[in-house]
Amino acid sequence: MIPRVGPIDPTAPVRIEVACDSGHAVAYAFWHRPPGTDEWKKFAEGRTDGSPGERHQATLDAQPHAQIYYWVAVSNPARPHAAYHAHLTLTQRDAPVPHGSIDLHGTTDAAGNDSVEQWLDLV
Repeated sequence: MIPRVGPIDPTAPVRIEVACDSGHAVAYAFWHRPPGTDEWKKFAEGRTDGSPGERHQATLDAQPHAQIYYWVAVSNPARPHAAYHAHLTLTQRDAPVPHGSIDLHGTTDAAGNDSVEQWLDLV
């Protein structure tokens, strides 16, 4: 089932914050598909270095019934088979978007890596 996020306000940009609380570097990419189209456009990508409290943000003008697709990879080669906790937080006008707090957690592989991908329906 695709998670539904919102309702969103079509007059305000959506901000997505990426953070990791477990000492892992995070690489991420976000795509957006406007309502009524099949065209996905990448609107942000980046990488953290694993520093405590480090956060990255991306902003998107979005409408209800649009979709966001995310890919998030965590890595720390010095910590194989380690638990991680990253999260995405969607806000508008500095307020949380309903159902827009997304916890990403799991265990890295023998090389200290893992990735998560999913899309979200904006309502």
